Amino acid sequence: MIQSAPGVCTITLPMPWELETVNVHIVDLDDGFLLVDSGIATEECFDALEGALNELKITWRDIRTLCLTHLHPDHIGLSWKILELSGARLVMHRVEADYLALVSRESRAPFFAQAMLAAGVPEDMQKRMDHALRDVRRHFREHKTDWLLEGGERIPVRGGTLEAVWTPGHSPGHVCLYSPEHRYLISGDHILQFITPNIGWHPDSDMLAAYLDSLDRLNPFDIDLVLPSHGQAFRGHRERIRETAQHHDERCAQIIGHIAKAPLTAYGLVEQIWPRGLTPFHQHFAVFEILAHLEYLQRRGRVTSQTRSGPLAWMPGQ
Repeated sequence: MIQSAPGVCTITLPMPWELETVNVHIVDLDDGFLLVDSGIATEECFDALEGALNELKITWRDIRTLCLTHLHPDHIGLSWKILELSGARLVMHRVEADYLALVSRESRAPFFAQAMLAAGVPEDMQKRMDHALRDVRRHFREHKTDWLLEGGERIPVRGGTLEAVWTPGHSPGHVCLYSPEHRYLISGDHILQFITPNIGWHPDSDMLAAYLDSLDRLNPFDIDLVLPSHGQAFRGHRERIRETAQHHDERCAQIIGHIAKAPLTAYGLVEQIWPRGLTPFHQHFAVFEILAHLEYLQRRGRVTSQTRSGPLAWMPGQ
């Protein structure tokens, strides 16, 4: 728990995944506090959050607003419990609220089966991947959101405002919060210092293009400090934007290099790019990320696909 920016306290919470921790942020309001994100729905995470609030002498009823940057389990998991304890108003992007309604009906991405067929994932691996994420998403249900954001809104906080910046890519309705007065950005998972966020495929969407556009959208912002959801606060957002965009350029080149040798399914590309193998949990994200990159490349004529009985085999474009 640290004072990370003027009027902002960052609380680092445990989670049982490879990243190990996730940050939530407490922001001073003129009356009470804004909590940004909630942590994952585990008893250990809840106890850590409640303990940190006790140290700050903040009660649950002091939390007036809960803003969710996006719906992934480490950001939204405790939100239902927090809203019940606090009576806070809920703020999230309209697109993310709609997506949550879809996910909550199946406890997974509603287009999971469609993606697995296109990617050529073996049936046994599909079951293992599905199970790996059902356990963390099974408690999801729709939220009744008090303020549906579109992007550009300003949330009043003590000493200024936080501007909601719609940054789709990592999730369709991901938002960052920018303080023009103090020049910090609560970035969620949009910009991270040492890793790149997963960009997953969605039907009828070019999620990688949306993500790269969202990165460019933040280039003009006057940001002194980025407060991410994973890792410590850092400076130099424009350099990190360049590095992240370059990573995706390199991944696209890597994909084209592999399919130039022989046509491959998305699942086959996962096996080539991560030859040491992945757990079912990470296989899920890897398949969706490769599909997102293939979608991006196909829309630009750099790859093409063919199918005879379901899975798509990819090759360089003509």
